[in-house]
Amino acid sequence: MAVRVELKPDWARIVFSEAVDGITSADFHYFWLRHNCPCLNGCRHQTTHERLIDASVIPLNIQPLRVETTTTDSDEPAVTVFWAPIATKNNTGELELPREKEHASVFSVDWLRDNAYATNREQTHDLPPHDANLVTIDYQELANNYGDTANSTLTNTKLTADGAARYKALLFDKLSQYGVAVIRNRGSDTEDIIYDFIDPSADVIPTHFGRIEHLRTDNTENANNDQLGYTNSPVRLHTDLCYAESVPGFQFLHCIRPADVGGDNYFVHAESAANYLKTEVSRRAYDLLTTVPVRFDRKQNKFQALHVSPILRLGDTPDPATNEHRLEQVRYSYFTQGAQTSVPFSELREWYEALQVWDKLLYRDDFQIKANLEAGDVVIYDNLKVLHARNGFTGARHMAGVYLNSTDLWPHLRQAKEQTVTTEA
Repeated sequence: MAVRVELKPDWARIVFSEAVDGITSADFHYFWLRHNCPCLNGCRHQTTHERLIDASVIPLNIQPLRVETTTTDSDEPAVTVFWAPIATKNNTGELELPREKEHASVFSVDWLRDNAYATNREQTHDLPPHDANLVTIDYQELANNYGDTANSTLTNTKLTADGAARYKALLFDKLSQYGVAVIRNRGSDTEDIIYDFIDPSADVIPTHFGRIEHLRTDNTENANNDQLGYTNSPVRLHTDLCYAESVPGFQFLHCIRPADVGGDNYFVHAESAANYLKTEVSRRAYDLLTTVPVRFDRKQNKFQALHVSPILRLGDTPDPATNEHRLEQVRYSYFTQGAQTSVPFSELREWYEALQVWDKLLYRDDFQIKANLEAGDVVIYDNLKVLHARNGFTGARHMAGVYLNSTDLWPHLRQAKEQTVTTEA
């Protein structure tokens, strides 16, 4: 029986040319394939054919070098997976790296079908978006085509009504699909930029830091600036204001001045990451992160706030199509996460393991959108569904940070989108 092999980031799909007992495809984790290698060259005993390889030596993030459709020694259809060598235990129990350049695991197609544990899987999820080009809008390009020269200044380029509608329609599309938009060459007027996203009748969300945050090391404008954002230290992936009962739906950062070295921003679409965790990596970890409460405790010299919530908060009503509860909000902030005291002693390690699985996913390169902001650039992101971070830096980096209500942003951008669709119809 012929097969087709589809390689995914963390597993392989074997698609059978003929259905047997209703099985048309089967999915296999890479670590499972490596653990079940049938070779007699270190994985199985040459005489008894019993397993020799210990599961503890196989990295759970193991990746194949390549995969080929081949045949077995008895000329049966097979799938051969080639691996980099891994250290295995020798006769004294010590880890020893074999001298082979690569290791081949030859699986007969019949054996794979007979031992399939995930057949005809329909509910799978792709990696989060990680191509910065997908989320980028060049404002200068729009200005070149739709510039309103009569109302523009040296520091603030205005668009015609048609151009503004096209720009906001692009914002609607990027934020709807990816949760983040990077706007290049927007300009230097933070106050004017606010109304790219909301109506003039609306306003920003003030916080205990103030109306607009000026994120720089020599900050004197904002209250309660005794926190990481006002230092040059790296700030790892998080959502903002996890300790607040009501969390701002959106934040934008306006680059006034980039760092001399470092300070690059990066983002993860956490909703996609959570779905990937659920169906592709560890349903148990997902269940723990959606049910176990976490104390988010902001303690500063002149401010304190506390909110308790799971890291991944699900909605109350299940999706009729899947009977799964949809993710409504991500609260994730390592620097305001309080001591975990709600988990029994015998279960705490399991919760920490779930947290580590989640964290390691987020820091994979194929999960992140990276953006190096220059002066005049803006990035806006969904604070309920997207994690953001920055690298440490040197120099006088200055970002203006502004929070917005989702209920102000979406109607404003949707109106522009509908106007554009009507015009082009």
